[in-house]
Amino acid sequence: MTSTTFAELDLRPSLLKAIARCGYESPTEVQTRAVPVVLRGSDLLATAQTGGGKTASFVLPLLHLLAESGSERSSRKRQHGPGTRRNTAAATARPRALIVAPTRELAIQIAESVGTYGKGTGISSAVVYGGAPKPQQERQLSQSPDILIATPGRLLDFVNERRINLSAVGFLVLDEADRMFDMGFLPDVRRIVAMTAAERQTLLFSATMPNEVEQLAASILRDPQRIECEGGSLSVESIEHSVMFVEQSDKQRLLVELISERQMFRALVFTRTKHKASRLARHLSKHNIDSDAIHGDRTQNQRGRALNAFRNGKLQVLVATDVAARGIDVDDITHVINFEMPNEAETYVHRIGRTGRAGADGEALSLCNRDEVVHLRSIERLLERSIRIDREHAWHIDVRTGGGRAGNNGQRPAERGRSVERGRKGGGEFAGRDRRRPGQRNRNRGGRR
Repeated sequence: MTSTTFAELDLRPSLLKAIARCGYESPTEVQTRAVPVVLRGSDLLATAQTGGGKTASFVLPLLHLLAESGSERSSRKRQHGPGTRRNTAAATARPRALIVAPTRELAIQIAESVGTYGKGTGISSAVVYGGAPKPQQERQLSQSPDILIATPGRLLDFVNERRINLSAVGFLVLDEADRMFDMGFLPDVRRIVAMTAAERQTLLFSATMPNEVEQLAASILRDPQRIECEGGSLSVESIEHSVMFVEQSDKQRLLVELISERQMFRALVFTRTKHKASRLARHLSKHNIDSDAIHGDRTQNQRGRALNAFRNGKLQVLVATDVAARGIDVDDITHVINFEMPNEAETYVHRIGRTGRAGADGEALSLCNRDEVVHLRSIERLLERSIRIDREHAWHIDVRTGGGRAGNNGQRPAERGRSVERGRKGGGEFAGRDRRRPGQRNRNRGGRR
């Protein structure tokens, strides 16, 4: 049975007030199903996609349970009393709850949610992640946080330095476990889990469920409740999928045309490498498309500024690598464009999950060259559906042939556009979609180039 209000989830009044301040009225599917399980004290294995309210589904009940049992921070303050700042600075943090996330962006997002919902509960928190100076994070740890949000590498650094002790962790959350596997973090995660309390409540969330994650869940969860949300890993019904076949050398020109012609005002573009993300963002900016890039070579401040500008509508396009994009929480992304096809089919699911959120419509468009067709087929097998081929562009190629664009013996894009248009007028796959005359399309396209 689906709850229609947050009050039906039996959360503390302070949490309900925080939810109301955020303007949320009804819980999402994953919140309705996960919150009661967590409040009962059961372990949880949940398949849920980013964008369905997953973070709140574990942050809210976690705050409720910690507040019910009292704030560890308050008790420690009573023990130490005032004037112990110097001793506290060197103390070892012993959090009661630990949330592990694969990337710093996601860790920061979760920490923001904990801070927003936790106002008035008396529960303290800290966040630690790599790629940022340690001193500021050490100061957070010195405040004896109740909840610690961390990426695996930086967490183990602090554990090895004896700045963090995980033996008191009675609540453990592993978020986006499949991405941790993709990034090679599972050995670190197993080490972290082994350091926590034997009697603990463990929650594992994943957008997809590869065998390695299933095995991890079986080894660390005890009699878990399992939920698979319709808004989860393979629920893509609210997203329109299409693929454009194009030579790699033509992808940049095609991307500029797509963004301009289709008036994409909030598009997320994925590349496989950091250098290509920066080059592509600069190329778009030169064509008067406000763009920026986020990837692992950029500082946290640079990434934060780019993400905030995109969130506030100051950027039309954000170009990202897969790792950097984890944790992007931006509403109303209208288009996700795969400038390069992902090597792994599950990555496609993660990428397109940035659009079509909360029941809104979204569009996922992939630019695919001949060498990437094998990745497209893997994605279609995972989705158990064919992705529509969009031939409505001047750089279309026939991937079934070994020749040039569309097998048209070296025709220029404009000439080939007329040939494709004539084929549509004859009643082909896209017949009737574009009401402009062939000459109009090609004059407009030529003017832009």
